[in-house]
Amino acid sequence: MKGTLIVFRSEWYRLTRTRATLFAAFFVASVASLRVFAAWVAHQATHTAAVKKALAAGREVPEILGPGNAFAPFFDGWLAGLTVGTLLLLIFSSRALASDLEAGMLRLSRTRTCSRSSLVLGRALLGVPLVLATLIISALAAAGTASLFFDYGPFIEYGDVLVTMEELQGEVRHSFLTALAPLLATWTFGLLVSSMSRSGTSAVGAGIAVYLAFDLFKEVLGKSQYWIFAAFNPSFVDNSYMKEAASMAEGYSDAGFSEGLYLQNLVIPWPEAILFVSLASFVIYRRRL
Repeated sequence: MKGTLIVFRSEWYRLTRTRATLFAAFFVASVASLRVFAAWVAHQATHTAAVKKALAAGREVPEILGPGNAFAPFFDGWLAGLTVGTLLLLIFSSRALASDLEAGMLRLSRTRTCSRSSLVLGRALLGVPLVLATLIISALAAAGTASLFFDYGPFIEYGDVLVTMEELQGEVRHSFLTALAPLLATWTFGLLVSSMSRSGTSAVGAGIAVYLAFDLFKEVLGKSQYWIFAAFNPSFVDNSYMKEAASMAEGYSDAGFSEGLYLQNLVIPWPEAILFVSLASFVIYRRRL
């Protein structure tokens, strides 16, 4: 345990003092904010198109649109930030062991009372604050930008409240919880790929290739895809809980996970994460440092 904490602290110190980490955080926040801003531009464009259509037909110009509900663009921005953040987490974890092995740093750490398993466990533990930071940074950026251009409130259509404020706030909490475990599993998957690679470059390439290949072809698996952690991540082909929450915020009454799928989302990634860490530890134990 002592060796694990030594590795965790040293990796945390190194990671938090590199420009790449600061750039990654800024990039995730920027993507989330820009996605919300794009939603506001589309919102304004809708009114502009309606005005042009009314003028061309000689009808009365429609009233200026209100600011609109902030929850839908907030979820869209959060999704965009996390989609990028997930790939960045995978890149960082895929480089972790392979780059240090290539540079001889794993051998040096091993000579300083750190066991081979602690070399993996310390880096796996590092995923916890990084995943939390990714979730929080992207959420705050999206929420802050959405508050500038939109108003938070219940979803109302034709004077009827279809989704209450409390329900939408609950979806925010559920989205956070359902994204946590899959992102941690993604981090540990990167460590497994890293443990089997000869260099940081090859590890990043292999990790991204496998992850994106699953993302592109997961629809072929149908419901079986949800037995794999990556199916629950915000992604380019998005089937995550957060995507369903975004649809609910837009007024789609049939959006949302079933109770069984929600439970699957919370449970399935944890044993897979443990398996990835165990396999990575075994590979490092067998490899020559």
